[in-house]
Amino acid sequence: MHKLYKILLLGLAAGILNAIPMVFLSSAWQPVVATLLHWLGLSIVIAYARMPLESWATGMLIAILTSLPVGILLHPDSVLGVLQVLGFALVLGGLLGFTAERLVAEQP
Repeated sequence: MHKLYKILLLGLAAGILNAIPMVFLSSAWQPVVATLLHWLGLSIVIAYARMPLESWATGMLIAILTSLPVGILLHPDSVLGVLQVLGFALVLGGLLGFTAERLVAEQP
């Protein structure tokens, strides 16, 4: 399978994991779609980013930096909502960085 397809599948999985609580909390469809698209694009950035850090730390750093504005836009009145978005970014960004290196970068 082409590397880009693998990366997009990883991003889709991360986006679905992040969107599941939003769907159960009866969010509008726009934030759910924005979250899915955010993780699809973020998976490409994380997979091809080269930093002097471990792959999981690179994923966490990039995910936090890109999720902070998304969290502020999605939850302008709730600090706990922004912290929830940042928590998901830490966990999913680290997992995405780790799996992108193992499944995509090391494969022929």
